[in-house]
Amino acid sequence: MLTLNGINSGLDTKALIDSLVQVQRIPKESSLQRQKNVDTFELSALGQLQGALNSFDDVISDLSDGSALVKRRATVSDLDVLTVTPSASSSTGNYTFTVSALATNHQMATADFNSTDTFGTGTLKLSVGGEDLDLTLDSSNNTLTGIRDAINDAENNPGIRAAFINNGGQKRLLITGDNTGVANTVTIDITGLTIGGGDQTITAGISDLQAAADAEVTLGDPANPNSIQITHGDNTIEDFIDGVTLDLKSVSATPVSVTVFQDESAASNSIRRFVAAYNDLVTTRNSVTNFSEGGGASALHGDSQTRILSSLMRNAVGDSYTVGSESLSLSQMGIFTSSTGALEIDESKFKAGVTNHYSKLESFFSGDDGLMSTLSEKLKSYDSSSGLIKTRMDRLQDGLLDIDAETLKLDAQMEQVRSYWVSQFQTMEEVMGQFNSSASYLTQALRSLSNNNDN
Repeated sequence: MLTLNGINSGLDTKALIDSLVQVQRIPKESSLQRQKNVDTFELSALGQLQGALNSFDDVISDLSDGSALVKRRATVSDLDVLTVTPSASSSTGNYTFTVSALATNHQMATADFNSTDTFGTGTLKLSVGGEDLDLTLDSSNNTLTGIRDAINDAENNPGIRAAFINNGGQKRLLITGDNTGVANTVTIDITGLTIGGGDQTITAGISDLQAAADAEVTLGDPANPNSIQITHGDNTIEDFIDGVTLDLKSVSATPVSVTVFQDESAASNSIRRFVAAYNDLVTTRNSVTNFSEGGGASALHGDSQTRILSSLMRNAVGDSYTVGSESLSLSQMGIFTSSTGALEIDESKFKAGVTNHYSKLESFFSGDDGLMSTLSEKLKSYDSSSGLIKTRMDRLQDGLLDIDAETLKLDAQMEQVRSYWVSQFQTMEEVMGQFNSSASYLTQALRSLSNNNDN
């Protein structure tokens, strides 16, 4: 193959071919690159907007529950005696509790036995909380070890555990009920066992290490005959005061004071979180739609979908919502819309608004026709998985893939163009070579003829 180095023509044929290829390539390549830049610019802006929408939607979902807004807190004068967990429905107020007894579980131990002692065959019955555990004993498991394992491995075990107490060369079987309260006293019935002459009696010498007992709590001053005393099977009491859970820790010599109150700080923090997420979305929206003299237009400047989104958000946070027989708006809670579209908090009015409207916050934000459900409904068409923005992003992604495919196609076309021009210049160089050879022959012939004539 002829090397295109201009040896015959004296031309820089490689540079000429590169220029000819570029002349055909540049218009199409520039068009594809411009479209790729535009699509990538828009795709990035839509991704930012969708991300901010997703974060905002997470906050909407959290506040739709309502439990984050209406909370109760409690103070306890002696946390070593008891702790208190109020629910959102618990009544506020002051309470006095005295713990005179804690609930305990039953624990008993057998007498000392040798590891080889046997305890008969048949059925050994253990009972707790109204449920029975029937163990079948035979020569393979009627030792202390066999009984312990049969108790612990039973699939229908109602809440009884067994362990060994080692006492020198002998062992005692420790039997413990899992649950506290008198109702969970463990009993052992050996009437179903046949005890042979060499067998021991498992219940002989058995003793309680700890009796099952109920917790005893008094509401009010124990010295007051009108105080209320209850007993409870365990140390967690959920039904004494409606909506309040007591966790008993120890017996108290003196009454413990408990105050249950509205947690306005939790409501304030939840509302502030909503405002922050809303403002993050507004900031993102502004950044992808703005126009500046120096920076030009952002990717979504003038975009109709984004304008509609802005309008939906602005209308939702600016509306009033019915709460009972009244209506309530964010502005009544000290939250206003600024010139940029963001929400601003007037701290003094906000604090007073949360206090004055505390009982209405759940309905306003989380009610069926409240702010969160309204926002959720209005923004449904912008859902991250199948909404308007996702659809546009998918279309742009497909367009970028098409551009990549067109670029590869252009590369192949330009290779064909290059091959064409290589072929043309090869032919030219061959013709020029033949011409140069003929010219050289004629020159030599004429010179020889001239020399002969001179002689």
